[in-house]
Amino acid sequence: MGSNDAIALTGIAVTFVVSVANLVYSLRTNKRTMFVNTVTSSRLKWIDSLRDKVSEFIAVTARLSDPSTPPENIGELLLQQDTLLHQVALHLNPRDFEDQKISAIANRAKELTDCGGAEEELASVLLQLREATASYLKKEWNRVKHESQGKLT
Repeated sequence: MGSNDAIALTGIAVTFVVSVANLVYSLRTNKRTMFVNTVTSSRLKWIDSLRDKVSEFIAVTARLSDPSTPPENIGELLLQQDTLLHQVALHLNPRDFEDQKISAIANRAKELTDCGGAEEELASVLLQLREATASYLKKEWNRVKHESQGKLT
């Protein structure tokens, strides 16, 4: 075997090693990218769902406190409010202070609706709920942007 053959074999071996290393690197990068995309996509769906549930809860609660709401609609609205309250609670982390603050405000709104006659306080609580949720969703949106850059927390 001549020196040209040895050089050719060495070149083939080096090319093979580099190709395998590139394949392994590509597979790892693709796997991580897919994971980041899945987490980001799921978080965006969760953010949208929480926003929808809270906004609907606020709207239903406001309708319940409106004296012009027909009495025949009250039962359906109360059921809808209860359902939304539980859905909001299930979207939130039971061990996180900020999440539980939102849940507590929503529960307070439900209590005020059940008591009746506290329209001004209820309006204030619903505004607090909207602001607390908006702040929370902004924080989560920033987290999504951070994750989408591949920096998982």
